[in-house]
Amino acid sequence: MDVYDLINQKGGVGKTANTIGLGGALAEAGERVLLVDLDPQGHLTEALGVAESPDEATLKMAMLGEWSGDVRELVAQYRPRLHVVPTNLDAFLLDRGLYMSTGREHRLARLLETLEDDYDVCLIDCPPSLGASTDAALMAGRRRPGRGGGLIVPVEAEDSSIRALRLLLRQVGTLGHVMGVDLDVVGLVPSRVDTRDGAVVTSTLEAFRNLGEPPVIAEIKKRKEIREAWRARLPVTEYAPDSEAAGWYRDLAKAVRR
Repeated sequence: MDVYDLINQKGGVGKTANTIGLGGALAEAGERVLLVDLDPQGHLTEALGVAESPDEATLKMAMLGEWSGDVRELVAQYRPRLHVVPTNLDAFLLDRGLYMSTGREHRLARLLETLEDDYDVCLIDCPPSLGASTDAALMAGRRRPGRGGGLIVPVEAEDSSIRALRLLLRQVGTLGHVMGVDLDVVGLVPSRVDTRDGAVVTSTLEAFRNLGEPPVIAEIKKRKEIREAWRARLPVTEYAPDSEAAGWYRDLAKAVRR
C-alpha cells in the first residue's frame, strides 16, 4: 500500500476536496483506496456522509494505545473500492496525547502497516497544522523499499500560500533529517483557481509553476460540479463523470501513480 499525505498547514486550500476527488478517480481506475480523516474538524467524514467512529473505538484511541482491537474495525466501506477511516470528536485530543507519548511519529504508520495487503493506495487528509499528528502523517508517507507515496500539497493561488509552503517544506526537511527518513514531495496542486480574481491569482499561479521543485502536477479550477458533488456527498468523478472537473482529478490520479 502506497501512502500519500494531502497536506498543508494552511486551512481552506482544498485538502479535503482533493482527497475525495483523487480518491474517487483512483477507485474508478480500479485501485483499492483507503481515505484517512486525520483532521479533527472531520470535513472528510462529513463530506462523504460517513458516520463518525463509535466512541469506544476511534483512530485517536488506536494511535494512543487506548484501544487495541483490529484496525479494520475502524474502516467504513463507503464504496466497494473506496473505504474511509472516519473521525470522532475525540480527534481534538490526539495531538495532546501524542506529545505525551513515546514514538509518536511512528504510531500512525504502524497502524496502517497492518492494512498493507488490503489496499493499493492510502490518502491521508491531514490537519491544518504543523503539530504531532502532522508529523505522524509525514512518517506514514515516507519513502519505503518497494512502496510509493509522499506528499501532495494543495495550495491556494494567493501570496500567503507561498510562505505557508516554505514553512511546510522546512518541517519536512527537519523531520526527515532528525528521523533519518526520506520524504518525497510528489507535487503541488493549485486549487479553487479562478483567474478572474485578477493579478494576485495569476502571478501566484505562475510563481508555483516556475518553482520547478516541487512541481505543479495538476490545477483544479473553481467549478460548480465540485461544490455540488460535495453537497451530494460524492466524489466529482461519480457525481459528474463527464465534467471538466472529473477530468482534472483523473489527470491528477495519473500524475500521482505514474
